[in-house]
Formats: sequence, C-alpha cells, structure tokens
Amino acid sequence: MTLLNHRATFVAAVLSALLLLTGCDIDVTPVGGAEGRTLVYAVMGRQGVPNGGIVCTRIGCIVIDPPLSPAIGDVLNTQALAKSKIFWDGYHANIKRRPDTLPPPVLYVLNTTFRATHTFGNQSFDKADIISTAAAKEKLVKDGPAMREELRALWHVPGLETHYTAAATLTVDGTLNLETPEAKVQFISVGDCVGEGDAVVYLPFAHVLFAGDLVAPNYVPYYKGRTATIRAWIKALKKLEALDIDTVVPGHGELAHKDAISKEREFLEALVAATDAAAKKGLNAEQAAQTVKLDAFATWEHYSDWLGENVKLAYRELQGEPAAETAPVGAGIVPPKAAERADSFRDK
Repeated sequence: MTLLNHRATFVAAVLSALLLLTGCDIDVTPVGGAEGRTLVYAVMGRQGVPNGGIVCTRIGCIVIDPPLSPAIGDVLNTQALAKSKIFWDGYHANIKRRPDTLPPPVLYVLNTTFRATHTFGNQSFDKADIISTAAAKEKLVKDGPAMREELRALWHVPGLETHYTAAATLTVDGTLNLETPEAKVQFISVGDCVGEGDAVVYLPFAHVLFAGDLVAPNYVPYYKGRTATIRAWIKALKKLEALDIDTVVPGHGELAHKDAISKEREFLEALVAATDAAAKKGLNAEQAAQTVKLDAFATWEHYSDWLGENVKLAYRELQGEPAAETAPVGAGIVPPKAAERADSFRDK
C-alpha cells in the first residue's frame, strides 16, 4: 500500500469516527427501497432529537427540518452529501459514464415549522435556500433567541454555542412545487394548526409525507407555543388523508403508515368533543382539564402530564379565547432526561 493510500485510509477512519461521535443523535434510513435504489431518506432522531429527511436529485439535495442544533445540522449536511454521492455514482453507472463533477450539494432546506427543534440546524446549510411559510419565518425570527434559551435552560441541549437564527430566504403560502429531473417535491402550507405557519412536505412519486408536528404517532401533542387552532388542525389532517400516501415520516416518533394521520385526527376530534361536553356542563378550563379523560388514548406518551394542557387549549378555542401565553415559548418535544448532557455554551 502506498503512502497516499495509507493517508486516505487514515482520513476515512477519522471521518468515520467523527461521524460516530457526533452523529449518534440521528439515523438515516432509506424509504421506499434499499440505499442506492431510492431518492428518499428519513432522518430519524434519537435521544429526543426530532425527525427530518433527505431527497436526492440530479440538481441537488433537498433537506427537510434540520434538527435541534448546528452540531446536528453539520452531521445531517455530511449525511446528505454522502447520500448524494451514492445517488450520483449510481446515476452515472446507469448511463455508463464517469462523473465529471462532484455530487451536487444541498440545494434547498424545507422547514415545516418555526420550532427550534426542527430549525436550529438551518445554519449548517449556508449555501442552500431555506424555505418556510411567511408566518413560520416571522415567528422564528421573533422567538429564536428565547427558544435557544429554553433548549439550554430547560432541556440542557448541547452544541448551541455557535447558534444564530437562520430563517427562510424564500417564503411560501399555498403550495410550492419543486420540479427536479427525478421527482416533484411539494411544500404545502397548511396554515396555523400546531403553531403559526405550519407546513408539510409531500413526495407524490414516492407516496411519502413528511408531516412535521402535525403527526406524532402515539404522542399526546406538546402544548407550549401552541395556537388555539385545533379545529384547523383537524381540517388539515382530513386533507392529508385524501393524498396517496404509504409512509409518514412524523416530526417525532417512529416511521408510520398513512393510518397515523387518521389516528391523530381521531385524537383531536375526541379531545374537542370531550372538552365541549365539559364546557356545556358549566365547567371552567381548569375543571375541564381535571375531568376530561380520553381512555382510548391512555397508552400514548405524555397522556398523564400533557392531556390536561391540551384540554385547556381546546377549551379556550371553543370559547373563542386566544391561547394562553406560555413561558418559555415552546421549542418542541424533547424528553429532558434523554437530551441532558454537558452544555458548553458561553454567554457572549
């Protein structure tokens, strides 16, 4: 083996070790086929890290919801480039031509929400266009620093020492069709459902939906930073049920089938109906929160500690009241014990 080969082997080993050390928070899983035979990857978070995605095309990668911190964003960028190379090599092998350029980098980053847990990796993609709804961009710019402090103080998330708010460079209200030589990717604004300016990403060619926080299988929804718009959320889920979907990549939790959308809707409908019944009995919001039980969903995560807060949100909506201000603003679902590690952040 030559000195050059020794050096290349050493560099590859170091890079692999770095990926193992820094990338333990995400798993990149091919969707709809084996690696090299699919364009779509689900980025599945571990230890409280939310989910995202990668779509490989000839003109560049599309990344969905870079999660939680610049450190994890850097890992996701590295993973996206690695998947792009696999796609690039396979494409040229099929046309029996050697690549004359490097694999394309990340072209677009799509944010389905304003929440820190889905957007704080944005800055790792400084050459890409970041796309969100206008409302999500406004909320991220306004609450970015407060969400960072919540992640530090409440959840003890590390790797935020270099964070800055990297909001959308392009905003969309309605549907944006990203046409690539391989596939069409749809960024669909669904309005205020879980929070201000929600969106989903739909891949018609692969029958895959990246649902963001609209779907979290077997989780009672997180309550901080929520808008009083549960009925709009239900309407949005009904529209998603009409799409041709095989696989749902939720914002949190395991990969799911299309029926996860229906189960989320059924939970919200049961929540609204039970809360309405409590209000008609003359109960106030606090009393309803103590009284309402949804036994069919009692096995869902955070049923005991978050159901009452969801009842209060539904109650205020039914009474025509705005959602109560919460402090902190609500960065997203991050189980605190799972995310607790040393934090090297230094105030500047």
